[in-house]
Amino acid sequence: GEIGAGHSVTALYEIVPAGGAVETSSVDPLRYQTAMRPSAHANSGEMMTVKLRYKLPDGDTSTLIEMPLFDDGFTFAESSDVLAFAAAVASFGMILRRSQLVGDLDYATVIELAEGAIGEDPFGYRAEFVNLVRMASQIDPRH
Repeated sequence: GEIGAGHSVTALYEIVPAGGAVETSSVDPLRYQTAMRPSAHANSGEMMTVKLRYKLPDGDTSTLIEMPLFDDGFTFAESSDVLAFAAAVASFGMILRRSQLVGDLDYATVIELAEGAIGEDPFGYRAEFVNLVRMASQIDPRH
């Protein structure tokens, strides 16, 4: 997608360990494994490669930035409030979509994640999200 100047986005990725089952897309070939066999990059310490393209405001062509990311050994409990809250929002979306990948995730867990990551909330949007999840849990017949 495109991001305008001065805007920001948060992207969440599921990391599948080298050798794990993964559905491939037609966007880019896999860098860290091929046909369920780890590639030479699998043992490099890289977790993934992020590719971004940017174009100057008056430009006609984009420039590619490609950067490998490494696992620094941090746990989810050590993550920032921004990341933890984004994970809560993404988890809520998975529950609403009835994703097959939701596992043991439930509304109570989403609420716990979000409440623990409210941090600075000057406009009350994060607290409002927690209330939204509570209301959804009360009307969901699966709850």
